[in-house]
Amino acid sequence: MKVLTHYTHDEWKAEAIKRFGTSSANWKFICPSCGFIAAVKDWEEAKAPEGANAYSCIGRYTGSGKEMGDTTGGPCNYTIGGLFNISTVRVEFNGGTHSVFDFAPAEAGNQQ
Repeated sequence: MKVLTHYTHDEWKAEAIKRFGTSSANWKFICPSCGFIAAVKDWEEAKAPEGANAYSCIGRYTGSGKEMGDTTGGPCNYTIGGLFNISTVRVEFNGGTHSVFDFAPAEAGNQQ
């Protein structure tokens, strides 16, 4: 299992900027369940709620129909807020520690 990564909010933002630049729309995350990579702008285009970025796989909002753990080439319906929290990344903000999806590699392109 992957080691737990813990960031302060400032550290997390600095890492995102280092990998993807200052526009948060270009920040990319990888679903811990299916491995699908999406950028914040993809969640926005799918009309996902604001809190869904890096918290729920984009497949929940695109109607992919794939179940959690389905790695056959598309996004799934996984969410950290469901029965199983398999995220290994925690970020301190808004007075608490919150689970989020891990960053995609800096060189990753969108899969959509």
